[in-house]
Amino acid sequence: MEARGRALFNLLLMNWQENPSLDVEPWQIEDYRDVPLEELFSRLDKLGIPLNDEQFTLYAEKCGSPEELAETLWVRGDFQKFDRAYLLLFELWRRLLPEKQSLSIFCDELDVLIDQYDLGTLEEEEPLQNALSDLQKVLDEHADQGEGGTQVFREISLFCAHDLESFIYDYASEQIDEGEGIYASELVDGYAPYIRNQTWFTFLRIRLLDESSPDDAKEMLVGLLEHLREEPDFELLLEIARYLVNQGAIVHFRQAIHQARDWIRTEQDFQELLAISCEFYRLLDREEETHAMADMLKQRQGNTLEKAISVNDKGLQEYYQLFEGLKDTQ
Repeated sequence: MEARGRALFNLLLMNWQENPSLDVEPWQIEDYRDVPLEELFSRLDKLGIPLNDEQFTLYAEKCGSPEELAETLWVRGDFQKFDRAYLLLFELWRRLLPEKQSLSIFCDELDVLIDQYDLGTLEEEEPLQNALSDLQKVLDEHADQGEGGTQVFREISLFCAHDLESFIYDYASEQIDEGEGIYASELVDGYAPYIRNQTWFTFLRIRLLDESSPDDAKEMLVGLLEHLREEPDFELLLEIARYLVNQGAIVHFRQAIHQARDWIRTEQDFQELLAISCEFYRLLDREEETHAMADMLKQRQGNTLEKAISVNDKGLQEYYQLFEGLKDTQ
């Protein structure tokens, strides 16, 4: 489903940053947080909406969100100018009515915090963690009212440019890596009732459990791999294989790779599998296989990553033969 409200323009900015050749208008990707207040009102005036601070507040008090305010004040049919007016009104709402939260305002702030976190410019993680806590409280409230938690989470996610489910998984995973297992566990337990892809969160639980009860974690991993045999997820199988690289769990690593290799579809898929396998063989001190895989990976570096890969690909067949040798390792 399509992003809504301010998230539409946050997503456009993200796409433009990844691909500057995209055809966008400057006003669509401008950082309105840097625009002086007087300039915001001046631009609105030029669009036919003359307001001052007091008038803006009077109108806004009768509306529940910046989106409703924009629809109230805009009576023309020019949709591009409506979007420009909406972005200005949104920023004015954010600054002048900080106490009057709306879903789009909250999600925009969450988008900004996630951007800063991803860029490494977030000085303190507390604001991000507070926002995630507030989001969970909203979900819990809706669940208490008998509404479907997964659907509510999906609806809220439409007002964010980022994929919230993926971010929460990644953030919890990084917390585990940093030794913050207690907080990671809180994230996993708090959001598990609302996310659609439960298998990824099951893997997080396995990683958390491995710290205190490795045998139980191993048992859960076996169950997850069996589930993925019935409902394959190539990316999750790769994630499991990466995790197992440093665990020395040969049997489970072989199973994850064996299941994943059946779902290789592109050059990028194969190169990722090669890189993971190469590192695993290196840690096993299997020099011959390590060098062979490293050479294969080097030879394929110039290939187009998006290109479909044939089951008859010579490198793929060589990889299968090398990989089968792992069963001889005790």
